[in-house]
Amino acid sequence: MKDTSPEAELRDQVDVLAEFWLEGNPALDVRTKTLALRLRRASHHFERGLRQELAANDIEMWEAEVLLALRRGTDHCRSAGELLRESQVTSGAITNRVARLEQRGWVRRDIDPADRRHVLVTLTPEGLARADQLLATKTQSEQALLGRLDQDAQDRLNNDLRALLIALEGPAGPDDEPVLHRRPDLPS
Repeated sequence: MKDTSPEAELRDQVDVLAEFWLEGNPALDVRTKTLALRLRRASHHFERGLRQELAANDIEMWEAEVLLALRRGTDHCRSAGELLRESQVTSGAITNRVARLEQRGWVRRDIDPADRRHVLVTLTPEGLARADQLLATKTQSEQALLGRLDQDAQDRLNNDLRALLIALEGPAGPDDEPVLHRRPDLPS
């Protein structure tokens, strides 16, 4: 079925690429190829915008990810192992990241009183303020990009992307904790 919406009459760079692909291979089904490319391009715009905002605030993406993960934790605290699983880096990398955040005064490390083999990472008051600032910056950046779409378009995209993520990751369970990054090859 051909899309007859006013937006379909406008072409984007992906349409130009699809025409090129079809010239060389008229039998090529470009539907999934163009969808994947549009998702990657949109993601790139979000990432670039956020990185620019973070750089203006003297913070790197990984710092934002760890601070916001801690912000979501009970009492703004998580174990080093939880941060490791969520960030999908090596244990050495998470140790280094936590140490750097500790040097900036944004987190503190404590021995888990329930299991002295584990380390708990907690936001300091300064870290909590920084995490809240980051959340506001991130939200503002997202609103600047997505605000170019009307609310109906945003709702349609939200519903369609939810369906995609459920197809890729499965539905969320009633007790699932918020996880922004999940690789299928790592335990949940």
